[in-house]
Amino acid sequence: MSRVKSNIIISLLLATATIILYLFAKNFPGSAKNFPITVLVIIFILSIGQIIVSLHRFKNLSQKDFDIPKKPLIVFCLSFFCVALMEYIGFFASFILLLVSLFYLLKVENKRLYIVGTIILFTFIFVVFEFGLKVSLLKIGF
Repeated sequence: MSRVKSNIIISLLLATATIILYLFAKNFPGSAKNFPITVLVIIFILSIGQIIVSLHRFKNLSQKDFDIPKKPLIVFCLSFFCVALMEYIGFFASFILLLVSLFYLLKVENKRLYIVGTIILFTFIFVVFEFGLKVSLLKIGF
């Protein structure tokens, strides 16, 4: 598959994912939906722009075949799946599921650094949503 074709496919996947995530984000309470919707609209516009640029290149360039790396696509799909699961099992369970899955998928070598980085990221996201955006993430799922 040519690089241009893969850019078009990935951009279409990204545009589709942003539309689906928009449907989730529009149900967020109060002003908590403004930031995610803004980010999703920007990502959607950029993915459409990438499709247009790739279609232009597709007509004008001939590129060699190459393999699409599978891990980034799997990570993207897994992240999307875990975001969708947040509505049903909560932030904590979904975040832990994502991180454990990535731990095994990426075959983490420095386990201590991964765990410390995960705790820092988890804490930062929790503080931003709980105290900055006033959106509760304390839904306990399962």
